[in-house]
Amino acid sequence: MNIKISGSGTSIVFLHGYCETHAIWKDYAEALSEHYEIALVDLSGHGSSSLTIEDFSIDDIADLVHEELSMNGIDEYFVIGHSLGGYVALSLADNYADSILGFGLFSSSTYADDEEKKKVRDKVKEYILDHGVESFMNSFVDGLFAPENRQRLANEIEEIKQAACKTPAKSVIGYAMAMKHRPDRTSILATSDTPVFVIAGERDMAVRLETSQQMIDLIPQGDSIILPKAGHNGFLENKIESIDFIKSFINQYL
Repeated sequence: MNIKISGSGTSIVFLHGYCETHAIWKDYAEALSEHYEIALVDLSGHGSSSLTIEDFSIDDIADLVHEELSMNGIDEYFVIGHSLGGYVALSLADNYADSILGFGLFSSSTYADDEEKKKVRDKVKEYILDHGVESFMNSFVDGLFAPENRQRLANEIEEIKQAACKTPAKSVIGYAMAMKHRPDRTSILATSDTPVFVIAGERDMAVRLETSQQMIDLIPQGDSIILPKAGHNGFLENKIESIDFIKSFINQYL
């Protein structure tokens, strides 16, 4: 599994989303590595990490992440996940509680897929099998950004799209199925004895604002922020605001 480590101090692990790579967190690592050890991970089957298992679950991916971190001497860490990365972060918090200093969900959800969303996952699989990854990504990626941000971030969107198109079809399909079958982990958030944050996009069409607000209301200790005019990829759409929030949160709670 590809992992990039920089800085020293308390360990902060960043996990990217579906068909993304560790590169989405580059500016976050630069902003935080002066005072913290930052680990950026390519999840299996993304970026420079090969997909080494088949018919996998979110828990299987979390196991691989935890194993890789341990191999690199990272035994305790705060974990931040965007979208899919948030699902993996929740699995880590559930199954490796002794290692978790807390977690942050960035445009992600504790809730399991409802029946409508499960049908969408199945349609993704069918589309990839019929038309391939590139055709899918050419329409999928744009929808992760609020319409008013697409022109401003045209170059960044193109970079994300190019990286996404390199994701193997078996990874795109495999993760769609893993997300479809993931369990509800709302209780992990609601009963957490470590600090938690939720970052939500005001105009996120993948994780609706009302869903994020429900999670925010359950946070026992921690903080949250709703990014104005941001879609699902607020890490780019509102990057400065997001970095400032995470820096402030970590300084306060870790």
